[in-house]
Amino acid sequence: MLTQVQQEVGDRVAATADAQPDPWSRLTAGCQAFLTASADPKFQRIMLIDGPAVLGWHEWRALDEAASGRHLADALADVIAAGMITPQPVAPLSHLLSGAMNEAALWLAGSTDPAELGATQAALSRLIDGLRVS
Repeated sequence: MLTQVQQEVGDRVAATADAQPDPWSRLTAGCQAFLTASADPKFQRIMLIDGPAVLGWHEWRALDEAASGRHLADALADVIAAGMITPQPVAPLSHLLSGAMNEAALWLAGSTDPAELGATQAALSRLIDGLRVS
């Protein structure tokens, strides 16, 4: 069940990103789509709470990497290649950004305030925009 949910979220993120016209828009839209999907109650329990508790962090992380982590790494590689962010190794940046989004998703799962999703998406936008070369 967890694999199916993570794949569905990964597919949503990829579809949203792939519909964008340029590498920067693909990165930002994909990251926002991840937060939106993660805030969906039908995914939260399985993907963010039960999955890591049952499988353990390392196995859950491997599934997360296979489902959506590779999309994030590809998007980051594309914006680096396009000169939109400073050239740097993709793996550490991808893990840092993924960790921030996963932590935000976990926090949103425990929130009862619907406005928190918008606030979290705005904070994520500012975080990602901080990477962009002026």
